[in-house]
Amino acid sequence: FRIYCYFLVIMMFYFIVRFIRIVFPEAPNFIRFHLTDILFVPAMALFALIFGRFIKRDYNLKISPLLLFFQTTLIATYFEWYLPYYSVRAVEYTSDLWDVLMYFIGAIIFLFIQKRL
Repeated sequence: FRIYCYFLVIMMFYFIVRFIRIVFPEAPNFIRFHLTDILFVPAMALFALIFGRFIKRDYNLKISPLLLFFQTTLIATYFEWYLPYYSVRAVEYTSDLWDVLMYFIGAIIFLFIQKRL
């Protein structure tokens, strides 16, 4: 039950931050540009964990730190290298090392959450 609560809280917080970005364009840069990147990896990993536990019917299933590191590296590569340079809509994306750092901070947050489950 706790895993669903964590997922819902993270998703609600994510959508609140997205709402703030639209309604308050003068919000601090950290909120506007980096907070969603921190929340993205825990939300995605929690969703994958919920789905994996449902499919395998193993409620003790965990995502290994190595797999999470690989997943976060793929996300960072896709959003910070591929999309800004090779996407048809490349003007909508920026390549930023701070975002990469935020993805990995999000991965660490997920590991703490997973430990509590």
